[in-house]
Amino acid sequence: MATIKQVATAAGVQPATVSYVMNGTGSVSAATRERVLAAAAALDYAPSYLGRSLQRQRSHTLGLALPSRGMDERVATLLSGVAEGAAAAGYDLLLAASGKRSEIETYRELHRSRRVDGLILLDVRQYDERVAAARALGIPYVCAGQPGDDSPFVALDVEAATVEALAHLIVLGHERIGLLTPPLELALATEQDAGYRAALAEAGIAFDAGLVVEAGSSEGEGYAAASDLLSAPTPPSAILAGSAALAFGTMHAAHDAGLRIGADLALIVFDDPPSAAHVVPALTAVRQPTFEVGRELAGQLVGVIEGQERPRSVLLQSQLIVRRSCGHAVQPG
Repeated sequence: MATIKQVATAAGVQPATVSYVMNGTGSVSAATRERVLAAAAALDYAPSYLGRSLQRQRSHTLGLALPSRGMDERVATLLSGVAEGAAAAGYDLLLAASGKRSEIETYRELHRSRRVDGLILLDVRQYDERVAAARALGIPYVCAGQPGDDSPFVALDVEAATVEALAHLIVLGHERIGLLTPPLELALATEQDAGYRAALAEAGIAFDAGLVVEAGSSEGEGYAAASDLLSAPTPPSAILAGSAALAFGTMHAAHDAGLRIGADLALIVFDDPPSAAHVVPALTAVRQPTFEVGRELAGQLVGVIEGQERPRSVLLQSQLIVRRSCGHAVQPG
């Protein structure tokens, strides 16, 4: 473990400046702050949270910055789970809106003001600068999704869920299957891609990179990506959409292309919002235990804060709900 002097030397600043950045105090330029955080992350430096906790009382509050994309059904359900898990452990939940600030600046402010004892990081990325910032601040944290390091996390087993979804389509006779993923910087997208490739390999179907599209996060982006796939010389006969927004965009694209979902094109959505069962045709969906993920996130973070011996990673399983969008008999539920 590096010392504060080593971090200061690597960043080209005085140790006091490192202390200011770690504590969120003093006047430090943005460029200097980023340089210090980068040096701290590279040297795996983290101030002793235990020492700090002995100097102050805990707030018994968990912190979470709301995603910039806003509140959708999945986020609302996850937050309900977090709130229940926090309350069960005797903690409150503080939701912070970043506004014009970055999430990292929001976390620094929450830490500086000592309003929270730990942080939940949503929509974790493979190499997430928020993780480096939390480590540098010395504040307990847990990731929603699998990070690219040894950070504690709670996540859905996305790769296994994707394999199950693809296997369902393959059994129905589909071989040209499109995959629309969220932004590839998200761990979710990387795991969907891995599951997609694994399922094709297991079935002996050649991988075609042209069928995999980083579609984005909005319905409009899903529409554009699906339109491109469906207008190709050899379009897919089935699509797995990596989010509800991408699935609804795909439905509109199919309609505009004169295709019938469930007859001309099979569609599975990697999510199961209430609306998925009520659109026409009802969407076959990968149902995620979103509420349970939220509850586990709170429990995991409380365990980190209180030094409990718990598994550093929790993987939850999904359920494939078969409806009419794949042209198959309806499964109850």
